[in-house]
Amino acid sequence: MKHIRKLLLGFLVFGLILSCARTRQRPELHPIYTMPHVPAMGKGIPFSVAEGFDAEKVEGSTVRVVYGESSSPMISSGFFVANNKIATNIHVVADADLASLHVSINNVVHAIRGVTAFDANNDLVILEITGEGVPLALGDSDAISGGETVFCTGYVGHDKFNAMENTVLPGRLSGGWLRVTPTTLPGNSGGPVVDAEGKVIGINVAGSGPIGYVIGSNVLKELLKQTGPVEPLAEWRQRDPIRAYTYIVKASGAFYDADYAGAVDAIDEFISLIPAYANMDASYSNRGYARTLLGHSKFEEDALEAAQADYRVAIQDFDKAIRLNSKGVAVYVNRGFAKIAFGHSELISGHAAAAQQYYRAAIEDYNKAINSDPEFLVYTDRGVAKVSLGVSATHEGQITAAERHYYAAIADFDKAISINQRDTYAYIIRGYAKILLGDYESNNGNIADARKLYKSAIKDGNSAINSDFQTVYGYHIRGIANAALDDYGSAIEDFDKSVSLKPDFARAYYNRALVKVLLGKRGAAKADFKKAKELDSSVRK
Repeated sequence: MKHIRKLLLGFLVFGLILSCARTRQRPELHPIYTMPHVPAMGKGIPFSVAEGFDAEKVEGSTVRVVYGESSSPMISSGFFVANNKIATNIHVVADADLASLHVSINNVVHAIRGVTAFDANNDLVILEITGEGVPLALGDSDAISGGETVFCTGYVGHDKFNAMENTVLPGRLSGGWLRVTPTTLPGNSGGPVVDAEGKVIGINVAGSGPIGYVIGSNVLKELLKQTGPVEPLAEWRQRDPIRAYTYIVKASGAFYDADYAGAVDAIDEFISLIPAYANMDASYSNRGYARTLLGHSKFEEDALEAAQADYRVAIQDFDKAIRLNSKGVAVYVNRGFAKIAFGHSELISGHAAAAQQYYRAAIEDYNKAINSDPEFLVYTDRGVAKVSLGVSATHEGQITAAERHYYAAIADFDKAISINQRDTYAYIIRGYAKILLGDYESNNGNIADARKLYKSAIKDGNSAINSDFQTVYGYHIRGIANAALDDYGSAIEDFDKSVSLKPDFARAYYNRALVKVLLGKRGAAKADFKKAKELDSSVRK
């Protein structure tokens, strides 16, 4: 459904160039990896696990806010705050199709009469509807402490009410917002966040990676004091602050369509229309993230200077966000992501020393995020920065330093996997770090140690595949390790699987060709080399 997403780091740009001193060519990873890195959100759980929790009362007072075609409706949530009034997010209704917009209570459709109060700075609106329900009691959001258990509730489907157990993170955001982990679910926007007694301590507003964002119930209490006459939705939506939310919806849609320039433009419009937004730091962070991905799209087209210009402006956006809220963990992660991307562009340009500076700066950002919130899942991201630092050190001839960086990266991946055993990305890049270390051992004549590292890399490939059987890169990393162990038959099978899952994966064709050459299948290898070059003319670099 359409809803605000604070665009936290969702795709990591991973640049690794394998420096190999062997006398024969062998399979390598693609210099730039772009792959999803989405932390597990956690399980939805039944209310019965919370002793003394009145499940029926909360579900009975929670409603669906629905619009669109009946075959694929857009569904969000809301809840009763008075007999005929519900609270929800502005972004839920700001861009909704008015002809089909309605509220569903126990599958009974009710019309929306209009707006009786709204808080544009906090994404909250009170709607009067034709139906009635029992209002939920409001708790004191200021009394909630970090570490307490709450339940984020709402509708994740046409008729599926969901409750997720969440933990409140320490600290408050601007405007009295809270952060919880794991993230809230799509469709929960506008739904109540309740404590074990069933009292509302907040309202779901957005999810960002592993983090969910919640508007404190005390913000809602203040808004309810301002309730006035009903204003028709059509008139209300003409107000500039409300129109601003349509641009947030557009930005979200543009982002997921990979239209990063469009996302930047939409966020620009949002900022110009509502400059006093309670969490403006998130808007700058979102724009910075979109600019980072815009830069990466140019980077992939070999427009390095244009890419670096976007990276530079993206980092400036993150700097603004941090000046507004230095305690925002996610923005340090996003800025670290931009610095890694900038470092890759410098490395590809032959500026290994400059690349190292950006990788080190990224690690500093990840350190700040982890020091602020040790449970924030960025160990994998920091590990990626350390592997990248190792690669750049290799280019500078700093082999001992590179090995130290790889082992430090492996420790981060170990930590990430201990937190989330289905972190596919951590398995893959940990496996790659082991291959790099295996190459060093092999080049130094320590063949037995090298083989242990390659075999361990294969285990990481297996774990990645078990976590996600469609992970192209899990098969690819395993294929590289198999080839390093001279198991060419298994390597070919892995590269076959890689290209079947990703037919435009030039590096997999090229690596398969290298193995076929080693097997003496030069005709078949020639066809793979040709295909790889058609897909990426720079594949041999």
